[in-house]
Amino acid sequence: MQPNNFYHSLLTGLALIFLMSACNKKDSNTPRNRGDNGVTGSVNDSVFFIAKDIYLWNDVLPDSATFKPNQYANPIVLFNALRTYKKDASGNNLDRYSFVDNGGTSRALQQGIAGDMGFEVGYQTDSTLFVVYAYPGSPADKAGIKRGWELIAVNEVTRFRNDDATNDMLNAAFGSASTSWSFRKPDNTTQQYNLSRVDYKLNPILYSHLYDFNGNKIGYFVFNNFVALSDVKAQIDSTFDAYTKAGVKQVIIDLRYNGGGLIETAEYLANILVPAAKTNTTMYSQYFNNNVNTNNYGPYFKYMKAVPYYPSVNWSDIFYSEATTYKTAKFQKSGALALNKVTFLGTRNTVSASELLYNVLKPVMTTKLVGSNTYGKPVGFINISFGKYDMYAVNFQTKNSANEGDYFSGLPADIKVTDNFSLDWGSLSDPLLRAALTDMGVDAGSLGRTAKLNGNRLAVTPANRLESTKFKGMIQTIRQ
Repeated sequence: MQPNNFYHSLLTGLALIFLMSACNKKDSNTPRNRGDNGVTGSVNDSVFFIAKDIYLWNDVLPDSATFKPNQYANPIVLFNALRTYKKDASGNNLDRYSFVDNGGTSRALQQGIAGDMGFEVGYQTDSTLFVVYAYPGSPADKAGIKRGWELIAVNEVTRFRNDDATNDMLNAAFGSASTSWSFRKPDNTTQQYNLSRVDYKLNPILYSHLYDFNGNKIGYFVFNNFVALSDVKAQIDSTFDAYTKAGVKQVIIDLRYNGGGLIETAEYLANILVPAAKTNTTMYSQYFNNNVNTNNYGPYFKYMKAVPYYPSVNWSDIFYSEATTYKTAKFQKSGALALNKVTFLGTRNTVSASELLYNVLKPVMTTKLVGSNTYGKPVGFINISFGKYDMYAVNFQTKNSANEGDYFSGLPADIKVTDNFSLDWGSLSDPLLRAALTDMGVDAGSLGRTAKLNGNRLAVTPANRLESTKFKGMIQTIRQ
């Protein structure tokens, strides 16, 4: 077959996506004949035996008689149990990534549609919440809501704590059809808005700017999701063409809240940023388990058709070609941007495809990571459908040209700086941006005075909505 641009495998993903209804998909956990492979069994059986074939860490999974797949109420419960078998060196669950859902994630990622109010909040202190970002074209953006505004009331609730009760309240508010939000702006005025959830096209470019400090021209690009390349290529090209024409030699890529997305878009950015001399050298390689590498599967998966995506192709063939023919991605320089340095801004909420972009460039050009350690997800999925369920079992790991790819605890920041949600994009008082600029040779005196952080109890790694609502996935283009 010719290459096809269906985005089906994930390595870490999109936030605030529209999870479409799966009411047209029917299933149960009762025995059935799969039809495409002649094997009779329940959905739980299918999930278990296929996981035994394609799960990256299948060597730790028990046999069927021990695990008893049909003791679990549904595939979601079953899979939550399966992923507990892989442990890290400390005995904790290593697999924080695999999941089963109702099919909505895959459909939403293909369309790049969000269905929400279009903004996110995070704790700056244990009792203060700020707008972290608002998506262009969303209800929040159209209302004028900006990063750096303090949230002071939600449906008349005015007291917040970084705890489960407040987060449950916020989850309910963001999930409601309509919610009342009150904010305090940087000029100390307050404003109330009633926002409703709507569908809108997800634009991941939150901010871009070209700085000129006495001839030292630096591009700054805030990118929040790796959506389909076709949805964002024109904007990316326009931004980086402007940098090229201006003679930019250093670029700051802000991925501090980017949960990942489509690998093809990460590759496209990498090819813009990479030196031309690195064309045709290794960008990254994928590593699967031995079953996939040798095309050796059990009867559940061996002849299973890739319905509804490739009805005439077996899933086993897709996996085998990913592990062999397409194992290694090569740099192919795009555009004329010639950089001396790329600095990435990252935090705990920098995940997967974001981490991949930084990791593949690290061995081949001068890079820095400013902020805090990233999330730690060097692995990915190719999702398999079972009626109304999609299984995202970790299938592969990626490593860069220096064979680096074991950053399960996150990629370490070169310059550690605490984020400040109370400042808008582009503020020269923003601690991460300021640290990146000074590291690029900009005189701190030309950046003005630094702003004081709001409060003295910073939530450096907040376990709140900002992290919990992020879908973490990196999406590979199936090349069949």
